Amino acid sequence: MNQQPSESPTLLSPRGLPQVPIVPRAVQRLKAGLPLILRADVTAEPPIDTELVQLCDLRGQAIATALWVAQGPLAARLWSMQGEPFSDVVLARRLAAALERRRPLLSGERDAFRIVHGEADLLPGLFVDRYADAAVIQTATRAMDRRRPLLADLLGQIVPIDRVLYRDDGSARDMESLPREKGFLRGGPLRRVRFHDAGSLMEVDLLSDRKTGSFLDQQDNHAEVASWAQSLCPGGQALDTFTYHGGFALAMARAGLGVIACDEDPQAIARARHNAELSRVTVDFHVHNAFDLLRSYEAEGRRFDVVVLDPPALAKRGRTAGLGAAAMAQAMRAYKELNLRALRILRPGGLLATCSCSGRVSVDDFSTMLRGAAQDAGRPLQLLWRRGAGIDHPVLWGLPESEYLKCWLFRVLA
Repeated sequence: MNQQPSESPTLLSPRGLPQVPIVPRAVQRLKAGLPLILRADVTAEPPIDTELVQLCDLRGQAIATALWVAQGPLAARLWSMQGEPFSDVVLARRLAAALERRRPLLSGERDAFRIVHGEADLLPGLFVDRYADAAVIQTATRAMDRRRPLLADLLGQIVPIDRVLYRDDGSARDMESLPREKGFLRGGPLRRVRFHDAGSLMEVDLLSDRKTGSFLDQQDNHAEVASWAQSLCPGGQALDTFTYHGGFALAMARAGLGVIACDEDPQAIARARHNAELSRVTVDFHVHNAFDLLRSYEAEGRRFDVVVLDPPALAKRGRTAGLGAAAMAQAMRAYKELNLRALRILRPGGLLATCSCSGRVSVDDFSTMLRGAAQDAGRPLQLLWRRGAGIDHPVLWGLPESEYLKCWLFRVLA
């Protein structure tokens, strides 16, 4: 006699949740660790104002609870394979757990780090960064967006902070048709804060500077590149392109290198110069387009011991990005041009630190591009290390896009 498959004994079945049937391939992806459900994989949708749904297979067997997405190609974000409700109690527990996971990993002197990294901390659509006495929240899903005041209160209970801001003004909001906005949830109106990045003293405006104020995911890489440059190219000349607030540039200057740094944003360069003063180092900052500067240095025959390439995401995501095959090819050509020109101005034995912060650019894409650039430049390269985002920005293994940042260090052999 055939037995019907029974529900897992550990799976809760919250009463009153709308059931959303998903196709078998989506069930398999969930069980394999991919926490996202595409709209094309949903066979029936719940009422528009629903927040939490119960995902089930086509026979009605419960699979998981998920946060519902009303519009767009993404339909749901996994909340719990055990059927946990989306409650204030569970939210508080997961927020505290995310902080506790970081305590043994981060130095006690670290005063700026990511507390919550979305799905990688089992808090889909939520990102929280701490800067000294302030915290900045970003929400990318409606359910988290509605709980911003609660999240601010919960953060105040577990982290010694005076201010909580929200920076919901990025493109991630477009995926759920949420408005772009920013402001204070607690404290205020002081917008600026000082913190340490790889030992350099930095100041940012938490309401106007990019992302949540700074690029905390590169802090460990700022320190590592500077350490290797100090060891292999002591006292050498370095070029830091797309410097923004000077993370790589200040770290290398503190390591004893002479540094030129550029960014085409005048406000970013003004902030970088101020940060250099705070950190008591000298960097030659320029407001300049990195592509043009690399071309001019190549034409002049200028040579460097270290070149850092840390461009913004050239292959963007989002509903409005329109990233088809042609746009992706164009982005990879831009990455290749940057790396080709950087290789041409490096001295033998010099170091290339090259980065991509686009989740659309896979490790294989980046590798292929770099091999082509090295071949066209005629420069044999030795890979010293490959790193990603800092340890406070963990990769969720079932979600390849969470391994978005690539920071690789090469030595030019000849």
